[in-house]
Amino acid sequence: MDHNAARPTVDGPHGTADDHRPGHDSRLIPRQIPTPDAAPPPGGTAVADTTAHDTSRAPLPGTYQWVPVPGPRTPSPRGPVAFRHPGDALGLWPESVVDPRRDRHTAAIIVCSLLAALTVLIAGATSLHDRAREARAAVDAGLAPTPPPVPGTAAPDTGTDPDGDGTIPHGATEPPALEGEDASSTSRASVLTRVQKLAGTRSAALAKNDATAFLGTVDKNNKALLDTERRLFANLRKVPFAESTWSATDVADARTEPSAVDGWPINATVLVAFRHQLANVDVRPVAERYQWTIRCVSAADVCGITNVAGGRDSTVLGPSGYPAPWDVWDLAVERRPHVVVFGPAATAADLRTRADQAETAAVYDIGAWKGPGGVAPGFAVTLTRERATFETLYSSEPPGEWAAGFALPLAAADDRRSVGGSRVVIDLDEMDQDAAFARVILRHELVHALLDPLMTANFGDIPLWAAEGFADWVAQADRSIKGTYEARAVGGQIDDGTFTGELPTDDDFAASDEDTIDAAYNQAHLALRYLADTYGADKACAFIADVYRGTSGDAAAAIRTATGKSLDDFEKDWAAWTRRNFG
Repeated sequence: MDHNAARPTVDGPHGTADDHRPGHDSRLIPRQIPTPDAAPPPGGTAVADTTAHDTSRAPLPGTYQWVPVPGPRTPSPRGPVAFRHPGDALGLWPESVVDPRRDRHTAAIIVCSLLAALTVLIAGATSLHDRAREARAAVDAGLAPTPPPVPGTAAPDTGTDPDGDGTIPHGATEPPALEGEDASSTSRASVLTRVQKLAGTRSAALAKNDATAFLGTVDKNNKALLDTERRLFANLRKVPFAESTWSATDVADARTEPSAVDGWPINATVLVAFRHQLANVDVRPVAERYQWTIRCVSAADVCGITNVAGGRDSTVLGPSGYPAPWDVWDLAVERRPHVVVFGPAATAADLRTRADQAETAAVYDIGAWKGPGGVAPGFAVTLTRERATFETLYSSEPPGEWAAGFALPLAAADDRRSVGGSRVVIDLDEMDQDAAFARVILRHELVHALLDPLMTANFGDIPLWAAEGFADWVAQADRSIKGTYEARAVGGQIDDGTFTGELPTDDDFAASDEDTIDAAYNQAHLALRYLADTYGADKACAFIADVYRGTSGDAAAAIRTATGKSLDDFEKDWAAWTRRNFG
Protein backbone atom coordinates (compact mmCIF):
# COMPACT_ATOMS: atom_id res chain seq x y z
CA MET A 1 0.00 0.00 0.00
CA ASP A 2 1.29 3.45 -0.91
CA HIS A 3 0.94 5.54 2.24
CA ASN A 4 2.38 8.57 0.46
CA ALA A 5 -0.29 8.66 -2.22
CA ALA A 6 -1.88 12.03 -2.83
CA ARG A 7 -5.11 12.49 -0.93
CA PRO A 8 -8.30 13.87 -2.47
CA THR A 9 -9.60 17.12 -1.05
CA VAL A 10 -13.21 17.61 -0.02
CA ASP A 11 -13.93 18.61 -3.61
CA GLY A 12 -12.52 15.30 -4.88
CA PRO A 13 -14.37 12.18 -6.06
CA HIS A 14 -17.30 11.14 -3.92
CA GLY A 15 -18.48 7.77 -2.63
CA THR A 16 -16.84 5.30 -4.96
CA ALA A 17 -17.91 1.69 -5.28
CA ASP A 18 -15.00 0.78 -3.01
CA ASP A 19 -16.48 2.88 -0.22
CA HIS A 20 -20.12 1.82 -0.30
CA ARG A 21 -21.32 -1.73 -0.42
CA PRO A 22 -23.78 -2.35 -3.28
CA GLY A 23 -27.38 -2.46 -2.15
CA HIS A 24 -27.06 0.18 0.55
CA ASP A 25 -28.48 3.62 -0.03
CA SER A 26 -25.51 5.96 0.11
CA ARG A 27 -27.92 8.77 -0.77
CA LEU A 28 -28.84 8.90 2.89
CA ILE A 29 -25.73 11.02 3.24
CA PRO A 30 -25.98 14.00 0.87
CA ARG A 31 -23.15 14.67 -1.54
CA GLN A 32 -21.16 17.86 -1.47
CA ILE A 33 -23.50 20.86 -1.47
CA PRO A 34 -21.53 23.71 -3.04
CA THR A 35 -24.14 26.39 -2.46
CA PRO A 36 -27.14 26.77 -0.14
CA ASP A 37 -29.58 26.35 -3.03
CA ALA A 38 -27.90 23.33 -4.57
CA ALA A 39 -30.15 20.50 -5.66
CA PRO A 40 -30.41 17.46 -3.38
CA PRO A 41 -28.98 14.12 -4.48
CA PRO A 42 -31.23 12.04 -6.74
CA GLY A 43 -34.01 10.52 -4.71
CA GLY A 44 -32.78 12.28 -1.57
CA THR A 45 -33.62 15.43 0.28
CA ALA A 46 -31.05 18.07 1.06
CA VAL A 47 -32.98 19.58 3.96
CA ALA A 48 -34.79 17.55 6.60
CA ASP A 49 -38.34 18.43 7.58
CA THR A 50 -37.58 20.00 10.93
CA THR A 51 -41.21 20.80 11.66
CA ALA A 52 -41.90 17.17 12.48
CA HIS A 53 -39.29 16.87 15.21
CA ASP A 54 -40.63 15.60 18.49
CA THR A 55 -38.67 17.44 21.15
CA SER A 56 -40.47 15.87 24.10
CA ARG A 57 -38.72 13.30 26.20
CA ALA A 58 -38.46 12.17 29.80
CA PRO A 59 -36.16 14.36 31.89
CA LEU A 60 -32.85 13.00 33.05
CA PRO A 61 -32.76 12.59 36.85
CA GLY A 62 -30.03 14.22 38.85
CA THR A 63 -27.98 17.37 38.89
CA TYR A 64 -24.51 18.03 37.59
CA GLN A 65 -20.96 18.20 38.75
CA TRP A 66 -17.70 18.56 36.85
CA VAL A 67 -15.19 15.77 36.40
CA PRO A 68 -11.77 16.72 34.98
CA VAL A 69 -10.37 14.94 31.95
CA PRO A 70 -6.64 15.65 31.56
CA GLY A 71 -5.09 16.30 28.18
CA PRO A 72 -1.68 15.69 26.68
CA ARG A 73 0.73 18.60 27.04
CA THR A 74 -2.12 20.92 28.01
CA PRO A 75 -2.07 20.82 31.83
CA SER A 76 -4.26 23.49 33.37
CA PRO A 77 -2.75 25.49 36.24
CA ARG A 78 -6.32 26.20 37.30
CA GLY A 79 -7.34 22.55 37.65
CA PRO A 80 -10.17 21.24 35.43
CA VAL A 81 -10.42 22.63 31.93
CA ALA A 82 -13.57 23.64 30.05
CA PHE A 83 -16.46 21.23 29.85
CA ARG A 84 -16.82 20.50 26.18
CA HIS A 85 -18.71 17.89 24.18
CA PRO A 86 -18.82 14.08 24.59
CA GLY A 87 -18.94 14.00 20.83
CA ASP A 88 -15.99 16.36 20.71
CA ALA A 89 -14.05 16.25 23.95
CA LEU A 90 -10.90 16.33 21.86
CA GLY A 91 -12.16 17.68 18.58
CA LEU A 92 -11.76 17.23 14.88
CA TRP A 93 -8.20 17.57 13.74
CA PRO A 94 -8.27 19.25 10.35
CA GLU A 95 -4.84 18.17 9.15
CA SER A 96 -6.70 14.98 8.23
CA VAL A 97 -7.93 16.94 5.24
CA VAL A 98 -4.95 18.98 4.17
CA ASP A 99 -1.83 18.05 6.12
CA PRO A 100 0.34 14.91 6.27
CA ARG A 101 0.11 14.61 10.02
CA ARG A 102 -2.18 15.61 12.83
CA ASP A 103 -1.42 16.96 16.26
CA ARG A 104 -4.09 16.46 18.86
CA HIS A 105 -4.45 17.99 22.26
CA THR A 106 -7.34 17.68 24.63
CA ALA A 107 -9.08 19.68 27.31
CA ALA A 108 -12.48 18.67 28.67
CA ILE A 109 -14.73 18.71 31.69
CA ILE A 110 -17.61 16.29 31.78
CA VAL A 111 -20.74 17.66 33.43
CA CYS A 112 -22.04 14.70 35.46
CA SER A 113 -25.01 14.05 37.72
CA LEU A 114 -24.38 14.66 41.41
CA LEU A 115 -26.94 12.01 42.18
CA ALA A 116 -26.54 9.53 39.34
CA ALA A 117 -23.17 10.52 37.82
CA LEU A 118 -24.88 11.31 34.52
CA THR A 119 -23.25 13.66 32.03
CA VAL A 120 -25.34 15.99 29.95
CA LEU A 121 -23.57 19.19 29.05
CA ILE A 122 -20.22 18.91 27.32
CA ALA A 123 -19.07 20.87 24.31
CA GLY A 124 -16.82 20.07 21.44
CA ALA A 125 -13.68 21.72 20.23
CA THR A 126 -11.90 21.53 16.93
CA SER A 127 -8.16 21.81 17.18
CA LEU A 128 -5.39 23.00 14.96
CA HIS A 129 -2.51 23.22 17.40
CA ASP A 130 0.18 24.96 15.37
CA ARG A 131 -2.19 27.50 13.86
CA ALA A 132 -3.87 28.16 17.19
CA ARG A 133 -0.46 28.82 18.70
CA GLU A 134 0.25 31.34 15.97
CA ALA A 135 -3.10 33.04 16.56
CA ARG A 136 -2.45 33.16 20.29
CA ALA A 137 0.97 34.67 19.68
CA ALA A 138 -0.61 37.31 17.47
CA VAL A 139 -2.97 38.32 20.25
CA ASP A 140 -0.16 38.37 22.79
CA ALA A 141 1.95 40.53 20.47
CA GLY A 142 -0.89 42.96 19.95
CA LEU A 143 -1.23 42.04 16.28
CA ALA A 144 -4.76 40.71 16.64
CA PRO A 145 -7.77 42.64 17.92
CA THR A 146 -9.00 42.17 21.45
CA PRO A 147 -12.64 42.34 22.51
CA PRO A 148 -14.22 45.44 24.01
CA PRO A 149 -14.53 45.33 27.78
CA VAL A 150 -17.61 43.75 29.33
CA PRO A 151 -19.14 44.93 32.60
CA GLY A 152 -17.46 43.90 35.84
CA THR A 153 -13.98 42.87 36.76
CA ALA A 154 -12.13 39.58 36.42
CA ALA A 155 -12.36 37.13 39.29
CA PRO A 156 -9.34 35.40 40.82
CA ASP A 157 -7.85 32.76 38.55
CA THR A 158 -8.55 29.84 40.86
CA GLY A 159 -10.43 27.27 38.79
CA THR A 160 -11.90 25.82 42.00
CA ASP A 161 -15.04 26.19 44.07
CA PRO A 162 -13.53 28.01 47.08
CA ASP A 163 -16.78 28.76 48.88
CA GLY A 164 -18.49 25.44 48.14
CA ASP A 165 -21.48 27.12 46.50
CA GLY A 166 -21.33 25.09 43.30
CA THR A 167 -19.83 27.86 41.19
CA ILE A 168 -16.44 28.31 39.55
CA PRO A 169 -15.28 31.95 39.70
CA HIS A 170 -12.34 31.70 37.26
CA GLY A 171 -12.74 34.13 34.39
CA ALA A 172 -16.26 35.24 35.31
CA THR A 173 -16.84 38.95 35.65
CA GLU A 174 -17.52 39.67 39.29
CA PRO A 175 -19.75 42.34 40.83
CA PRO A 176 -18.13 44.86 43.16
CA ALA A 177 -17.72 43.84 46.79
CA LEU A 178 -20.44 45.28 48.98
CA GLU A 179 -19.72 47.14 52.22
CA GLY A 180 -21.80 47.47 55.36
CA GLU A 181 -23.84 45.28 57.65
CA ASP A 182 -25.85 42.36 56.36
CA ALA A 183 -29.37 43.38 55.48
CA SER A 184 -32.24 41.69 57.29
CA SER A 185 -34.09 38.78 55.74
CA THR A 186 -37.16 41.01 55.42
CA SER A 187 -35.16 43.64 53.54
CA ARG A 188 -33.61 40.99 51.28
CA ALA A 189 -37.07 39.67 50.42
CA SER A 190 -38.20 43.21 49.67
CA VAL A 191 -35.21 43.74 47.35
CA LEU A 192 -35.89 40.49 45.49
CA THR A 193 -39.55 41.38 44.97
CA ARG A 194 -38.66 44.79 43.58
CA VAL A 195 -35.94 43.43 41.32
CA GLN A 196 -38.45 40.94 39.97
CA LYS A 197 -40.64 43.88 39.00
CA LEU A 198 -37.63 45.63 37.52
CA ALA A 199 -36.84 42.51 35.46
CA GLY A 200 -40.44 42.45 34.27
CA THR A 201 -40.16 46.08 33.18
CA ARG A 202 -37.03 45.23 31.21
CA SER A 203 -38.72 42.23 29.56
CA ALA A 204 -41.72 44.30 28.49
CA ALA A 205 -39.50 47.09 27.22
CA LEU A 206 -37.60 44.72 24.95
CA ALA A 207 -40.82 43.23 23.61
CA LYS A 208 -42.23 46.70 22.89
CA ASN A 209 -38.96 48.09 21.48
CA ASP A 210 -39.01 50.74 24.20
CA ALA A 211 -35.38 51.75 24.79
CA THR A 212 -36.38 54.47 27.26
CA ALA A 213 -38.15 52.01 29.55
CA PHE A 214 -35.31 49.50 29.18
CA LEU A 215 -32.70 52.06 30.24
CA GLY A 216 -34.99 53.43 32.93
CA THR A 217 -33.98 50.48 35.11
CA VAL A 218 -30.31 51.59 35.03
CA ASP A 219 -28.54 54.07 37.33
CA LYS A 220 -28.79 57.35 35.43
CA ASN A 221 -25.52 58.60 36.91
CA ASN A 222 -23.53 55.68 35.49
CA LYS A 223 -22.78 56.74 31.92
CA ALA A 224 -20.59 53.75 31.11
CA LEU A 225 -23.28 51.31 32.24
CA LEU A 226 -25.94 53.25 30.36
CA ASP A 227 -23.88 53.02 27.18
CA THR A 228 -23.33 49.29 27.66
CA GLU A 229 -27.01 48.61 28.32
CA ARG A 230 -28.05 50.81 25.39
CA ARG A 231 -25.82 48.68 23.16
CA LEU A 232 -27.29 45.52 24.69
CA PHE A 233 -30.82 46.68 23.93
CA ALA A 234 -29.93 47.51 20.32
CA ASN A 235 -28.23 44.13 19.91
CA LEU A 236 -31.09 42.13 21.37
CA ARG A 237 -33.53 43.78 18.99
CA LYS A 238 -31.56 42.22 16.11
CA VAL A 239 -31.78 38.66 17.44
CA PRO A 240 -34.60 36.30 16.34
CA PHE A 241 -35.94 35.28 19.74
CA ALA A 242 -38.97 33.06 20.06
CA GLU A 243 -39.12 34.34 23.64
CA SER A 244 -36.98 36.54 25.89
CA THR A 245 -37.58 37.52 29.49
CA TRP A 246 -35.55 38.46 32.57
CA SER A 247 -36.21 37.16 36.06
CA ALA A 248 -34.48 37.62 39.41
CA THR A 249 -33.67 34.27 40.99
CA ASP A 250 -31.92 35.06 44.28
CA VAL A 251 -30.25 37.73 46.38
CA ALA A 252 -26.63 36.60 46.72
CA ASP A 253 -25.66 39.43 49.06
CA ALA A 254 -27.37 42.49 50.53
CA ARG A 255 -25.84 45.09 52.81
CA THR A 256 -26.95 48.33 54.36
CA GLU A 257 -24.78 51.33 53.61
CA PRO A 258 -22.62 52.58 56.52
CA SER A 259 -24.73 55.73 56.73
CA ALA A 260 -28.02 53.80 56.59
CA VAL A 261 -31.07 54.97 58.51
CA ASP A 262 -33.63 52.33 59.49
CA GLY A 263 -31.78 49.76 57.42
CA TRP A 264 -31.76 51.69 54.11
CA PRO A 265 -30.20 52.35 51.57
CA ILE A 266 -29.32 48.79 50.65
CA ASN A 267 -26.87 47.59 48.01
CA ALA A 268 -27.44 44.05 46.81
CA THR A 269 -26.03 41.51 44.40
CA VAL A 270 -28.95 39.78 42.71
CA LEU A 271 -28.72 36.73 40.47
CA VAL A 272 -30.67 37.27 37.28
CA ALA A 273 -31.54 34.89 34.44
CA PHE A 274 -32.11 36.06 30.89
CA ARG A 275 -34.41 33.30 29.72
CA HIS A 276 -34.50 33.09 25.94
CA GLN A 277 -35.07 30.77 23.03
CA LEU A 278 -33.56 31.39 19.61
CA ALA A 279 -36.19 30.79 16.97
CA ASN A 280 -35.58 27.64 14.90
CA VAL A 281 -32.42 26.89 16.92
CA ASP A 282 -33.24 26.00 20.52
CA VAL A 283 -35.61 23.15 21.27
CA ARG A 284 -36.19 24.55 24.76
CA PRO A 285 -35.54 27.95 26.36
CA VAL A 286 -32.10 28.43 27.91
CA ALA A 287 -30.90 30.97 30.46
CA GLU A 288 -27.94 33.33 30.39
CA ARG A 289 -27.00 34.16 33.95
CA TYR A 290 -26.05 37.65 35.17
CA GLN A 291 -25.23 39.27 38.49
CA TRP A 292 -26.85 42.68 38.92
CA THR A 293 -25.72 45.13 41.58
CA ILE A 294 -28.81 46.91 42.83
CA ARG A 295 -29.25 50.02 44.98
CA CYS A 296 -32.50 50.65 46.81
CA VAL A 297 -32.61 53.99 48.65
CA SER A 298 -35.60 53.20 50.86
CA ALA A 299 -38.19 50.52 51.51
CA ALA A 300 -40.48 52.24 49.00
CA ASP A 301 -37.85 53.28 46.47
CA VAL A 302 -37.75 51.97 42.91
CA CYS A 303 -34.43 50.14 42.85
CA GLY A 304 -31.88 50.74 40.10
CA ILE A 305 -29.11 48.70 38.46
CA THR A 306 -25.66 50.09 39.27
CA ASN A 307 -23.50 47.31 37.79
CA VAL A 308 -23.90 44.28 35.55
CA ALA A 309 -21.56 41.30 35.74
CA GLY A 310 -21.64 37.82 34.30
CA GLY A 311 -22.96 34.85 36.18
CA ARG A 312 -20.67 32.05 37.21
CA ASP A 313 -20.39 28.67 35.58
CA SER A 314 -22.07 26.21 37.91
CA THR A 315 -21.64 22.58 38.89
CA VAL A 316 -25.43 22.44 39.07
CA LEU A 317 -26.57 24.60 36.17
CA GLY A 318 -23.64 24.17 33.78
CA PRO A 319 -22.16 27.04 31.72
CA SER A 320 -23.47 30.50 32.56
CA GLY A 321 -24.01 31.40 28.91
CA TYR A 322 -22.21 34.70 29.62
CA PRO A 323 -20.96 36.59 27.76
CA ALA A 324 -23.12 35.99 24.74
CA PRO A 325 -22.22 37.84 21.52
CA TRP A 326 -24.79 40.54 22.34
CA ASP A 327 -22.84 41.34 25.52
CA VAL A 328 -19.55 41.87 23.69
CA TRP A 329 -19.88 43.76 20.40
CA ASP A 330 -21.97 46.14 18.40
CA LEU A 331 -23.60 43.10 16.88
CA ALA A 332 -24.11 41.99 13.31
CA VAL A 333 -26.68 39.22 12.83
CA GLU A 334 -27.20 37.23 9.65
CA ARG A 335 -30.19 34.90 9.37
CA ARG A 336 -30.59 32.02 6.99
CA PRO A 337 -33.22 29.25 6.99
CA HIS A 338 -31.17 27.00 9.30
CA VAL A 339 -28.60 29.27 10.93
CA VAL A 340 -28.34 32.54 12.79
CA VAL A 341 -24.79 33.89 12.62
CA PHE A 342 -23.34 36.44 15.03
CA GLY A 343 -20.25 38.60 14.70
CA PRO A 344 -18.93 42.12 15.23
CA ALA A 345 -20.77 44.82 13.28
CA ALA A 346 -17.44 45.89 11.82
CA THR A 347 -17.33 42.58 9.93
CA ALA A 348 -20.95 42.67 8.71
CA ALA A 349 -20.09 42.47 5.01
CA ASP A 350 -17.86 39.44 5.51
CA LEU A 351 -20.43 37.87 7.81
CA ARG A 352 -22.97 37.72 5.00
CA THR A 353 -20.70 35.42 3.01
CA ARG A 354 -19.87 33.39 6.10
CA ALA A 355 -23.55 32.92 6.84
CA ASP A 356 -23.97 31.36 3.41
CA GLN A 357 -21.14 28.95 4.21
CA ALA A 358 -22.74 28.08 7.55
CA GLU A 359 -26.09 27.53 5.87
CA THR A 360 -24.45 25.16 3.40
CA ALA A 361 -22.98 23.16 6.27
CA ALA A 362 -26.33 23.18 8.08
CA VAL A 363 -28.17 21.93 5.00
CA TYR A 364 -25.59 19.18 4.62
CA ASP A 365 -25.80 18.05 8.25
CA ILE A 366 -29.59 18.23 8.51
CA GLY A 367 -29.87 16.35 5.24
CA ALA A 368 -27.47 13.72 6.57
CA TRP A 369 -29.55 13.06 9.67
CA LYS A 370 -31.83 10.06 9.19
CA GLY A 371 -32.39 9.32 12.86
CA PRO A 372 -35.32 10.13 15.15
CA GLY A 373 -36.74 13.57 15.86
CA GLY A 374 -35.67 15.74 18.75
CA VAL A 375 -32.46 17.05 17.19
CA ALA A 376 -31.79 20.76 16.79
CA PRO A 377 -33.80 22.34 13.96
CA GLY A 378 -31.10 24.96 13.32
CA PHE A 379 -27.88 26.42 14.66
CA ALA A 380 -26.46 29.49 16.38
CA VAL A 381 -22.95 30.23 15.12
CA THR A 382 -20.58 32.96 16.29
CA LEU A 383 -17.61 33.84 14.09
CA THR A 384 -14.73 35.97 15.33
CA ARG A 385 -11.07 36.74 14.76
CA GLU A 386 -10.70 38.00 18.32
CA ARG A 387 -8.95 35.15 20.07
CA ALA A 388 -9.57 36.50 23.56
CA THR A 389 -13.29 36.71 22.85
CA PHE A 390 -13.32 33.26 21.27
CA GLU A 391 -11.90 31.80 24.48
CA THR A 392 -14.51 33.35 26.79
CA LEU A 393 -17.83 33.32 24.93
CA TYR A 394 -20.67 31.64 26.84
CA SER A 395 -18.42 30.29 29.58
CA SER A 396 -15.57 31.47 31.78
CA GLU A 397 -13.49 28.39 30.98
CA PRO A 398 -11.45 28.76 27.76
CA PRO A 399 -11.51 25.86 25.26
CA GLY A 400 -7.70 25.81 25.07
CA GLU A 401 -5.08 27.54 22.97
CA TRP A 402 -5.23 24.68 20.46
CA ALA A 403 -8.95 25.04 19.71
CA ALA A 404 -10.23 26.33 16.38
CA GLY A 405 -13.91 25.91 17.24
CA PHE A 406 -16.28 24.42 19.77
CA ALA A 407 -19.94 23.63 20.37
CA LEU A 408 -21.28 24.32 23.85
CA PRO A 409 -24.65 22.91 24.97
CA LEU A 410 -26.68 25.05 27.38
CA ALA A 411 -29.03 23.59 29.95
CA ALA A 412 -32.75 24.10 29.47
CA ALA A 413 -34.01 26.97 31.63
CA ASP A 414 -36.90 24.93 33.02
CA ASP A 415 -35.14 21.58 33.34
CA ARG A 416 -31.43 21.69 33.97
CA ARG A 417 -31.29 17.96 33.27
CA SER A 418 -32.02 18.64 29.60
CA VAL A 419 -30.19 20.53 26.87
CA GLY A 420 -32.08 23.51 25.55
CA GLY A 421 -29.74 24.38 22.71
CA SER A 422 -26.11 24.51 21.65
CA ARG A 423 -23.83 27.40 20.70
CA VAL A 424 -21.12 27.01 18.06
CA VAL A 425 -18.12 29.37 18.12
CA ILE A 426 -15.36 29.36 15.48
CA ASP A 427 -12.10 31.28 15.21
CA LEU A 428 -12.04 32.68 11.67
CA ASP A 429 -8.26 32.93 11.60
CA GLU A 430 -8.13 29.17 12.05
CA MET A 431 -11.01 28.47 9.70
CA ASP A 432 -9.47 30.54 6.92
CA GLN A 433 -6.26 28.52 6.80
CA ASP A 434 -7.80 26.21 4.21
CA ALA A 435 -11.06 26.17 2.23
CA ALA A 436 -11.54 22.43 2.74
CA PHE A 437 -11.03 22.82 6.48
CA ALA A 438 -13.62 25.61 6.57
CA ARG A 439 -16.27 23.23 5.28
CA VAL A 440 -15.21 20.41 7.55
CA ILE A 441 -15.05 22.42 10.78
CA LEU A 442 -18.50 23.92 10.19
CA ARG A 443 -20.02 20.54 9.44
CA HIS A 444 -18.26 18.87 12.35
CA GLU A 445 -19.31 21.38 15.00
CA LEU A 446 -22.85 21.57 13.70
CA VAL A 447 -23.14 17.77 13.97
CA HIS A 448 -22.52 18.08 17.69
CA ALA A 449 -24.99 20.93 18.02
CA LEU A 450 -27.51 18.88 16.04
CA LEU A 451 -27.27 15.95 18.46
CA ASP A 452 -27.01 17.83 21.75
CA PRO A 453 -30.76 18.00 22.45
CA LEU A 454 -30.93 14.19 22.31
CA MET A 455 -28.56 13.74 25.22
CA THR A 456 -30.05 11.84 28.16
CA ALA A 457 -27.65 8.92 28.55
CA ASN A 458 -25.11 8.34 31.25
CA PHE A 459 -21.93 9.78 29.76
CA GLY A 460 -20.14 6.55 30.64
CA ASP A 461 -22.42 4.91 28.09
CA ILE A 462 -21.46 7.38 25.32
CA PRO A 463 -18.04 6.13 24.20
CA LEU A 464 -15.94 8.68 22.39
CA TRP A 465 -15.29 6.31 19.51
CA ALA A 466 -19.01 6.48 18.76
CA ALA A 467 -19.66 10.18 19.35
CA GLU A 468 -16.45 11.51 17.85
CA GLY A 469 -16.38 8.98 15.04
CA PHE A 470 -19.91 9.95 14.04
CA ALA A 471 -19.06 13.65 13.77
CA ASP A 472 -15.89 12.94 11.81
CA TRP A 473 -17.70 10.56 9.48
CA VAL A 474 -20.65 12.87 8.75
CA ALA A 475 -18.36 15.84 8.17
CA GLN A 476 -16.48 13.94 5.45
CA ALA A 477 -19.06 11.40 4.31
CA ASP A 478 -19.32 12.93 0.86
CA ARG A 479 -15.77 12.00 -0.12
CA SER A 480 -14.06 8.69 -0.68
CA ILE A 481 -12.15 7.30 2.27
CA LYS A 482 -9.61 5.72 -0.06
CA GLY A 483 -6.30 7.55 -0.07
CA THR A 484 -7.20 9.88 2.78
CA TYR A 485 -4.96 10.60 5.71
CA GLU A 486 -7.09 8.38 7.94
CA ALA A 487 -6.84 5.46 5.54
CA ARG A 488 -3.08 5.85 5.10
CA ALA A 489 -2.44 6.25 8.81
CA VAL A 490 -4.42 3.15 9.76
CA GLY A 491 -2.82 1.33 6.85
CA GLY A 492 0.55 2.20 8.29
CA GLN A 493 -0.51 0.71 11.62
CA ILE A 494 -1.59 -2.46 9.87
CA ASP A 495 1.74 -2.70 8.08
CA ASP A 496 3.84 -2.16 11.20
CA GLY A 497 1.71 -4.39 13.39
CA THR A 498 0.39 -1.72 15.77
CA PHE A 499 -3.23 -1.99 14.62
CA THR A 500 -4.87 -4.15 17.29
CA GLY A 501 -8.32 -4.44 15.75
CA GLU A 502 -9.85 -3.10 18.96
CA LEU A 503 -12.06 -0.03 19.05
CA PRO A 504 -10.36 2.93 20.76
CA THR A 505 -11.16 3.48 24.41
CA ASP A 506 -11.91 6.81 26.07
CA ASP A 507 -8.46 6.57 27.64
CA ASP A 508 -6.96 6.45 24.14
CA PHE A 509 -8.59 9.81 23.37
CA ALA A 510 -7.08 11.29 26.55
CA ALA A 511 -3.64 9.71 26.18
CA SER A 512 -0.46 11.61 26.89
CA ASP A 513 1.05 10.93 23.46
CA GLU A 514 -0.28 12.35 20.22
CA ASP A 515 0.11 9.14 18.23
CA THR A 516 -2.36 7.31 20.47
CA ILE A 517 -4.89 10.13 20.22
CA ASP A 518 -4.37 10.38 16.47
CA ALA A 519 -4.95 6.65 16.06
CA ALA A 520 -8.08 6.82 18.23
CA TYR A 521 -9.64 9.45 15.97
CA ASN A 522 -8.68 7.66 12.77
CA GLN A 523 -10.09 4.38 14.00
CA ALA A 524 -13.26 5.98 15.35
CA HIS A 525 -13.88 7.59 11.98
CA LEU A 526 -13.35 4.28 10.19
CA ALA A 527 -15.59 2.44 12.65
CA LEU A 528 -18.52 4.72 11.86
CA ARG A 529 -17.64 4.64 8.18
CA TYR A 530 -17.78 0.85 8.33
CA LEU A 531 -21.11 0.91 10.17
CA ALA A 532 -22.68 3.23 7.60
CA ASP A 533 -21.21 1.52 4.54
CA THR A 534 -22.11 -1.97 5.70
CA TYR A 535 -25.51 -1.46 7.31
CA GLY A 536 -26.62 1.85 5.84
CA ALA A 537 -26.36 5.46 6.97
CA ASP A 538 -29.80 5.24 8.56
CA LYS A 539 -28.47 2.57 10.91
CA ALA A 540 -25.50 4.76 11.82
CA CYS A 541 -27.87 7.61 12.71
CA ALA A 542 -30.15 5.29 14.69
CA PHE A 543 -27.11 3.94 16.55
CA ILE A 544 -25.80 7.33 17.65
CA ALA A 545 -29.29 8.49 18.68
CA ASP A 546 -29.66 5.30 20.73
CA VAL A 547 -26.28 5.95 22.37
CA TYR A 548 -27.07 9.59 23.19
CA ARG A 549 -30.48 8.76 24.58
CA GLY A 550 -29.43 5.56 26.30
CA THR A 551 -32.46 3.83 24.81
CA SER A 552 -30.90 0.38 24.68
CA GLY A 553 -28.82 0.87 27.80
CA ASP A 554 -25.28 1.23 26.47
CA ALA A 555 -23.26 1.27 23.25
CA ALA A 556 -22.97 -2.51 23.12
CA ALA A 557 -26.74 -2.87 23.24
CA ALA A 558 -27.14 -0.05 20.71
CA ILE A 559 -24.80 -1.85 18.29
CA ARG A 560 -26.87 -5.01 18.62
CA THR A 561 -30.05 -3.03 17.97
CA ALA A 562 -28.54 -1.41 14.87
CA THR A 563 -26.68 -4.38 13.39
CA GLY A 564 -28.02 -7.51 15.05
CA LYS A 565 -24.50 -8.33 16.25
CA SER A 566 -22.72 -8.18 19.56
CA LEU A 567 -20.17 -5.42 20.07
CA ASP A 568 -17.40 -8.04 20.03
CA ASP A 569 -18.57 -9.39 16.67
CA PHE A 570 -19.00 -5.87 15.28
CA GLU A 571 -15.47 -5.05 16.39
CA LYS A 572 -14.06 -8.19 14.73
CA ASP A 573 -15.93 -7.49 11.49
CA TRP A 574 -14.78 -3.85 11.49
CA ALA A 575 -11.18 -4.92 12.06
CA ALA A 576 -11.37 -7.41 9.18
CA TRP A 577 -12.92 -4.76 6.91
CA THR A 578 -10.20 -2.29 7.88
CA ARG A 579 -7.38 -4.75 7.19
CA ARG A 580 -8.96 -5.82 3.91
CA ASN A 581 -9.44 -2.28 2.61
CA PHE A 582 -6.41 -0.45 4.00
CA GLY A 583 -3.72 -3.03 4.74
